[in-house]
Amino acid sequence: MRSWLASSVALNAFLAFAMVFIVTYTKTSQNNDLAAVVGPRIARDVSVNARKNQFKSGRRCGLTGKHGTTAYSYCFSHKRATKRQNPNIQQKYVYWPEGQRMVKMKVSTSALKSIEKRGIEAMAKDAGIELSKLPFKDLRPERQEYVEKHRGEVPVSKKWVSGHFKKAHRMKNPEKLAASKKTPLQGKYYHGKIFFGRFTEDQLKHFDDVEEVPVADQYEEGLEVEDVSADNAA
Repeated sequence: MRSWLASSVALNAFLAFAMVFIVTYTKTSQNNDLAAVVGPRIARDVSVNARKNQFKSGRRCGLTGKHGTTAYSYCFSHKRATKRQNPNIQQKYVYWPEGQRMVKMKVSTSALKSIEKRGIEAMAKDAGIELSKLPFKDLRPERQEYVEKHRGEVPVSKKWVSGHFKKAHRMKNPEKLAASKKTPLQGKYYHGKIFFGRFTEDQLKHFDDVEEVPVADQYEEGLEVEDVSADNAA
C-alpha cells in the first residue's frame, strides 16, 4: 500500500513537472516568434520617430511659446459667452545670418518683431531649438553659383545602388561595352515635369527648344471672337 502511494505521488510530481516545462517552452517559443516578426518594425519605428519636430503641435509659437486663451464675447443684451482667442501663428522662412540660410519656423507675428530686436540665434537658444536641424533654403554664394551654373539639369545620385539584380544584369564584357550604342540614362525637364530615358539627338533638341508660353498668351492667341457689331448696327 505504501509503495503504491509513493509511486503515485512520484508519478503525479513527474506529470506536474512535465506540464510546467511544456507551458514554459511554448511561451518562450511564442515570444521568440513575436520578436522575430515585430523586432525590425520596432527598430524602424524608433529610427523614424527619432527625427522629431522641434516645435510643438497646435497653434503655438515655436520661439516664445505663445498660445491661445479663452475670452468672453458679449451680445447687445450683454449676455456673456466664452470664445477662443488664438495668436497669429505663421509659417515663415526667417534669415539666419550665421548659417547663411533661410530656416522654416512656426512663429507668431509678435515674435517676428522680437527677432528683429534680439536676433534669431539668441531667441532660438533660449527656446532650446537647434537652427541647423530645421528645414532651410541655402543662400550661400557658392550654392547660388552652383544652381545658376547647373540650371535646367536634373540632379542624379552618384551613389552605387546595391542589389543582386543590379549587379547581375550589368554588361561586363569590354568588347560589348565598346560596341554598345546605348546612350546614358538621363533626366530632362519638360513643362515642369521630369522625364528619365535614353533620348536621341532629335529628342534632346526638342527638350532644349521647348519654351513655356504663359497661359494668358495661349488663351489670347487661341481665342476666336466673332464680330457682331455690324449685325447689331443693322
